Amino acid sequence: MVPSEGDGGADGEIEIDLAEDSLPPEPKDAIPIKLEKLFPWHRPRKQKVRQDQWVGLANTLIERLKSQNFLVGRDISLPDGTQVHQPPEVRYLTLPGLDYLDVRLIGEMCAGKDCSLTSVGFLSDAHEAPLMARARVRETGLIQAGYITDTSVTFPRSFESICGTDGGTLKELKRRAPFHVVNIDACGSIAPANATHSGRMIDAIYRLMELQLSKATHRWLFFLTVDVRNGDMDTDTFQALCDAIRENASQSSDFQAAAINLFKPDAGAIDEAIEFAMGRDGRSLLDLFSLGFAKWLLHLAQQKQWSVKLKRSHCYSTRPMGNPEPSMCSLAFEFVPPAVALHDPFGVTRQQPSPGEAPPDPSMQIVAATAEIDDLDALLDGDADLSAALNSATHALLSEIGYETGALAPLVEPAIAGQPTPPHRFPDLQLQQGS
Repeated sequence: MVPSEGDGGADGEIEIDLAEDSLPPEPKDAIPIKLEKLFPWHRPRKQKVRQDQWVGLANTLIERLKSQNFLVGRDISLPDGTQVHQPPEVRYLTLPGLDYLDVRLIGEMCAGKDCSLTSVGFLSDAHEAPLMARARVRETGLIQAGYITDTSVTFPRSFESICGTDGGTLKELKRRAPFHVVNIDACGSIAPANATHSGRMIDAIYRLMELQLSKATHRWLFFLTVDVRNGDMDTDTFQALCDAIRENASQSSDFQAAAINLFKPDAGAIDEAIEFAMGRDGRSLLDLFSLGFAKWLLHLAQQKQWSVKLKRSHCYSTRPMGNPEPSMCSLAFEFVPPAVALHDPFGVTRQQPSPGEAPPDPSMQIVAATAEIDDLDALLDGDADLSAALNSATHALLSEIGYETGALAPLVEPAIAGQPTPPHRFPDLQLQQGS
């Protein structure tokens, strides 16, 4: 990427830095990895997250932003008199992995909405030459196919690097913010018990919230996929998230009753209910984390007069085969800016306030939505047709990007009477964990 005409000064220098520090060209001696096996993120449950949660909610957001004139195309007149239509730009921050499947699907959806997608990605594995070569091939292919703009970049480092003491990575994001959609597909723990301060995902999310809430004027989406299981998260951090629940419970009897009912219906107090959920694993712990994290985001947002909604979210198991207890949550949040309307307490003006009003109590919406998080494993176990349809969609995506035919065989195997559906017969996935 090069600076556009008219760039200069500090912004121009930042733009050049972005170009120099993004995913470098494919190394001459590096051979991209062979695409000869499936991974956990190729299971049908992840395809449902991609197409129904990520793409589905992004589609709705884009429709709203276009109707509110936050996304508007331009017709540009060239010197020779030619008219060129420049579609509105949707900015997307992501951890794309080596397949870039989320980027591919959201890019296709944006194109169908007469929008262009500019992707900014972080890829911590890109320090290895074969992986870097693979990532470069995928990103270039998506640009050439028109799914993303040629100003899209992937940085060969972790997302947590925005917490670096030199501030370099954060400065790069400031140049491109605000983002319309942020997708942190982290898979691991958000705050590992043995992580250093600079290596924690939750600290990077905090920095991102500061950036987004200071620059955005429109609604935006935040997706978080993270593993939550007993003993993996730093205890003090988890307790701090629970403090956000406790504070809300002390201020609202309705919220307290709803939270107790979620964690331990027969508990006499919120502390008892929280301790009960924290001492369990599986869904109880996931609900506790999801509510605490959502309340933490809400408290951050409210400092800037923003609100937060927990949208349709999911969970599933990443434990060894035979243990169906959910351990991964895929959460979706919509950030809602302050209402435009101003109340005139003295009736000085003859004008009515602008349309729009503050959303209803976000805390009650969040606790209700937490209780409705669905278990995708249970859903797909009971719906072989849905599993087959999701497998077929995944098969098409992976075939498109060059996965070997033999590797994709489990995705198209027919169900066998008396046996679990094909997603649970993948021999190369049985002992793996991940998204």
